[in-house]
Amino acid sequence: MNPLLIKYNETLIERNCVVNLTGHKTLEESLKNNVMDSMLFNDVIAPFMKENASVLDMGSGGGCPAIPLKISFPQIKMTMVDSVRKKTDFLNETVTELGLENTTAIHTRIEEFCTAHRERFDIVTARAVASLNILLEYGLPLLRVGGYMFAFKGSSVDEEIKAATNALQILGGEIVQIETANLDKEIIRTLVIIKKIKPTNKKYPRAKNQPRTNPII
Repeated sequence: MNPLLIKYNETLIERNCVVNLTGHKTLEESLKNNVMDSMLFNDVIAPFMKENASVLDMGSGGGCPAIPLKISFPQIKMTMVDSVRKKTDFLNETVTELGLENTTAIHTRIEEFCTAHRERFDIVTARAVASLNILLEYGLPLLRVGGYMFAFKGSSVDEEIKAATNALQILGGEIVQIETANLDKEIIRTLVIIKKIKPTNKKYPRAKNQPRTNPII
């Protein structure tokens, strides 16, 4: 395993005692459920990770999947966004410690970030942030037409996909690929890949936390 991944995992667990970054308390648990989980679909997403591809990770928290992806694909430009200052401070300090280039964390709400960065990204990622219809409203406005969202999900996504049908149509997205993989014998993960096929109406994402409190159905 890349030594940077091991160092990142050690830093994550060390700082987790001070800042609530992950529910996994040991190095072994975190390595499996944070780091390895974030890279489970690397073979699937590798063709999308072009040289200088601009990638945005929404709700980055402790840095998964963003930092493992950046270490796996150093050629990309990674931006992480989180609304908790302590978490973005941790992310920026960790990026410096690991020597990762073209990688930064920004403390802001995703709705506010979208105002200045609309349709600027090639790829948007999200892991364990929200249901798919909510993710679509936050993420698709940030993608350029032709860009892709990678939604890292658990084992069962059928209901989420069904509930997101209307949001996909309204926001200009299309599911183009669904992949599953085993983290171990008992844990199954799913990756939903959405392509942005047309511009998103500028009224989205809605302000005042409406995507969460009143999601598109």
